[in-house]
Amino acid sequence: MIKHYGALILLTYSFSLSGQHVDTLSTFTITGNRLESSVMESGRNIQVITRKQIEALPVNSLNEALQYVAGLDFRQRGAFGAQADVSVRGGTFDQTLILVNGIKAIDAQTGHHNMNLGIDLQAIEQIEVIKGPAAARYGLNAFSGVINIITKPAETAEWTVSSSVAQDAADSSVQPFYGGYEVNTTAHLGTEQSRHLVSLGRLQSTGYRPNTDLDRNNVFYQGETRTQLGNFKAMANVVNNTFGASGFYAFPIDSSSEEGVTTFLTALEHQLSTGRFKLTSRIYSRKNFDTYTLFRAQPQIFQNRHRTDVEGGEIHGAYAYGVGSFGAGLEYRREAINSSNLGLWVRDNGGFFVENRLYLLKQKLALNTSAYINVSSDYGVQILPAMEASYAVTEQWSVFGNAGRSFRVPTFTDLYYVGPTNVGNANLQPEQSDQVELGLKWGYGGQLLQASFFNQRSQDLIDWVRSSETEAWTPENYEFVVTNGVDVNYTWMPIGASNDGVRVGQLRVGYTYLDMQRQSIDARISRYALNNLRHQLTLNGGLNLGVHWAISLNARYLDRVAYQNYVLLDAHIQYAQERFEWCLDATNVLDTDYIEAANAPMPGRWMRMGLMVRLR
Repeated sequence: MIKHYGALILLTYSFSLSGQHVDTLSTFTITGNRLESSVMESGRNIQVITRKQIEALPVNSLNEALQYVAGLDFRQRGAFGAQADVSVRGGTFDQTLILVNGIKAIDAQTGHHNMNLGIDLQAIEQIEVIKGPAAARYGLNAFSGVINIITKPAETAEWTVSSSVAQDAADSSVQPFYGGYEVNTTAHLGTEQSRHLVSLGRLQSTGYRPNTDLDRNNVFYQGETRTQLGNFKAMANVVNNTFGASGFYAFPIDSSSEEGVTTFLTALEHQLSTGRFKLTSRIYSRKNFDTYTLFRAQPQIFQNRHRTDVEGGEIHGAYAYGVGSFGAGLEYRREAINSSNLGLWVRDNGGFFVENRLYLLKQKLALNTSAYINVSSDYGVQILPAMEASYAVTEQWSVFGNAGRSFRVPTFTDLYYVGPTNVGNANLQPEQSDQVELGLKWGYGGQLLQASFFNQRSQDLIDWVRSSETEAWTPENYEFVVTNGVDVNYTWMPIGASNDGVRVGQLRVGYTYLDMQRQSIDARISRYALNNLRHQLTLNGGLNLGVHWAISLNARYLDRVAYQNYVLLDAHIQYAQERFEWCLDATNVLDTDYIEAANAPMPGRWMRMGLMVRLR
């Protein structure tokens, strides 16, 4: 039972107060690529969110951190990241590929579970957001973008323990108490040859309105061992997440619904580097157990139980030669579901990919060509080519462009689900798209600017539709959807700043514009695909006040096609010493009424307070 914790709340994490040197933003390496490259060298619009940038935000979870990235439509269904969908550039939540250290973490049952990840922010090294179709490199379901979460054991021993409490800032005398608490501990330990990361977390909340309570436990482990036979890595993640699901999936009859999701993700990896050659092989398993109860007190009326098992493996190599690099690899993935509603289904997917990068014109031009040949047991063969180019006009300026094709296979829910408000369609075909993007980048010291224009033409786009409010939602393939968009992002993280006085900690500005036009004539109501953000503006600014204090303000403007536009303002204050941090956050300071997904109104003004102790 959660007790009353006071009127203020949390953030257990905030940015470092020391004005130490930071890496030049333009030189960050994108590790999620088969062939690694720097941000400036890449022919794509890529954002790298570092640990320092995450710590400067008023966030307490990975889900909350991603909502501040322009170009990502992160649609939560409640406080504390109980359940959330993420999409890129107007795509649906099923069209974004989620990677954890390069391992595919997507859910074959439904994309609603893609972000069911129990990863403490203190374990994250950086997050890479690759915008636009990337199937030629990653294959299955990299339709509109890729998010790669990179974790890494620290080089030195470190142990952090953090706790936080949160509360709705509304008048508690006229409503039940809504709030919660969270406790996390993360340890980095080992020797120079063998490093390990262990993280445990516990979160409990009464929610923010009736039947939005949350109870979550998570464990995360990562180990790296260096030997003469290469580097061996192991990863394991377990998260158990039970929450009230009022308005999540079956509105208006789901006011007392409950969902419980337990996810196991494990992986083993081996890397061998000899001279110019690098070989990476990995195997992984993802098991997801999902129980949805329409009426909590009467589960016998309607309850779904789903078990999804995914096993996969890949091997790919890269060879650096005189004027470039060449990579190739094989991949296999089996997806199976055993469900009280969907039935028993199994499907296999294999892929072969090649990639070649050339450095021409005195290494000013980086030309990357790639292709992925996908073989599906249910949908046959798809050939997915792509090309990227980046030209360094000066040391600071470069222009880039890319073109590629992507596809997505329907989820098991898309195909076979039967419920009171949602009915699947077994005749669905895979989605396909072609995109062209042109842009420029400017990088200097701690500053990085990226701006691009893109055009995406999607065929057989899958969306859940209905003709009236009384009908059930049913997925269908649309004939043709054209998306034109503009994406602009600027980041400034001062290098070598003094610790004295008031100084800028960081500044981030992002803007995305999307114009999605359905080319077929269809008057039906769209649930996901054509409910995109039309305008999205994010502003994140932080100031360091002397040695120990820091503040940040974060504003977002969101204009969604199907909802009223709105502005959100969040604030963060932190006091930090070498072994101690205290944080105070106010989220949705303006107490804005808004909805991000389904029929689930989001929380009003919240206060959060947290404490972290770090031992080295």
